[in-house]
Amino acid sequence: MVTCAYCEHPLICDSCQIEYLPLSQEHYEALSRTEDVITCAACHQVLICHWCKTPYDGSSAVQTEE
Repeated sequence: MVTCAYCEHPLICDSCQIEYLPLSQEHYEALSRTEDVITCAACHQVLICHWCKTPYDGSSAVQTEE
């Protein structure tokens, strides 16, 4: 079981309700890199956590103010 990097619930795709299973070790490691876009292997949509609604679309990176 893969957990959401943000809410730590089981990572389920909000679009198709299928549990996210990374295709490779590289896909698994990308979950912790907020700048990477991750798509669901089942429905091919940007992965959005069913529980916390956080998209894995590469825009979740924390931006610093200057």
